[in-house]
Amino acid sequence: MHLLHHGRLATPSRAIAAVLAAGLLAAACASEESSGSATTATPATATPATATPATATPATATPATETPATTTAATTTPTDPTPTLTYATPGSHAVGYRAFTTSRANEQALTVRAWYPAAPPTDDPGPIEYSAPNKFGVEITPGELITSVGRAIADAPPEPADEPYPLVVFSHGFALSPIVYSMLVEHYASHGYIVLAPEHDESFDGSLTGFWEELIDRPVDVRRTIDLAEQLTESGGPLAGLIDMDDVAVVGHSYGGYTALAAAGARFDFAAYADRCGGLAADDPLNFFCAPLANESDMAARAGLDEVPSGLWPSLGDPRVTAAISLAGDAYPFDQRGLAELEVPVMAMGGTVDDGTPYEWGAKLTYDHAGSENKTLITFPGAGHMLFLDPCENLPWVENSVYRDALCTDAVWETRPFDIVAHYTTAFLRDTLDADPDARAALAGEQPRLDDVEYDTTLEPSS
Repeated sequence: MHLLHHGRLATPSRAIAAVLAAGLLAAACASEESSGSATTATPATATPATATPATATPATATPATETPATTTAATTTPTDPTPTLTYATPGSHAVGYRAFTTSRANEQALTVRAWYPAAPPTDDPGPIEYSAPNKFGVEITPGELITSVGRAIADAPPEPADEPYPLVVFSHGFALSPIVYSMLVEHYASHGYIVLAPEHDESFDGSLTGFWEELIDRPVDVRRTIDLAEQLTESGGPLAGLIDMDDVAVVGHSYGGYTALAAAGARFDFAAYADRCGGLAADDPLNFFCAPLANESDMAARAGLDEVPSGLWPSLGDPRVTAAISLAGDAYPFDQRGLAELEVPVMAMGGTVDDGTPYEWGAKLTYDHAGSENKTLITFPGAGHMLFLDPCENLPWVENSVYRDALCTDAVWETRPFDIVAHYTTAFLRDTLDADPDARAALAGEQPRLDDVEYDTTLEPSS
């Protein structure tokens, strides 16, 4: 498959790349104050925003020439009209927002942000401002809070439905927050999904202390979030009868992509992980990604195991998960054998010069070795790690951050390719969670003509 590289390649400094690799870019802890382990509704700390959020516009690459995306299975009929990014268009539902509290594995409070189909408003409520604590430290990002601007309606009543809405659990990048992906999660809710996004309790202290702990804790956060969904949809619950617990996808970016794969059934293969790292030269920057190997015994203990497994680890996944999307997600702790244990439908996306999660160690590894019969790979040649965040005009805190350029610029994309990400991930959700034949046709058939995008899938178009 021909790679199209237009313009310069991303070459951030190794110091910044190391920070990006850990996902240590923003605050991730919830701004909703909570206590105890009971499941409670928490007032959403979102206020009407004075700024107008950026809206989804066709992403542009620079420079570019129109080139057809390719698929391993699609057939092309020259007389057919060229397909479009159908699912990039917002859905028919208004979107509500609120927050809930449950507990983590250590019984500390876990805030879960919720976006859901809402009853149509009687007037235009205007934009919403989300906030979360600044966990970078003021020397990197000034201020106690970070904010983002979105379009959801705080505390809006949910929209009744004849059938419950499928569940999407969204897992953010390490030490990030769901609020920096508000365009994507709001988009899913507008298409008829209830999105629950845990605020993984982690922070950047300058030393990566606790980085390995989240390999164990994050899948537990997903499990607790799905438990919460079961409580929310019970009779008398805030979302009573509205969540389809039989159709559950986990979507995540960066370390959240790792989380999605683990929750869906991928298993650690530390022997292969060690072999992968053992083959690196001492000065190879990829050694950064090998740091968790030093904590293998501690990880086993944290997972409740008596000893370090000699082969594949027991699954950290949740059998209720029926599909997974990994956006620049870390796959190397599983390697080939561990990924083969992942049998639910999976979609992976990644840029080929990603310093945060190397493409060959993340998206490509996932697609090549996941055991699922239904898997799709979207590749962004020459692109980096941050394509999946909200546009920086919706993230005012980045303007004063040391990492502004790393967060807001990409060698290929002048604007985030939100329309491409939204189209393919939404089509995947509609195919796997709703059994929508039109979405299956969109994924398996001829693809839109897109610059700087490559498409591979195992799906076969219907005859």
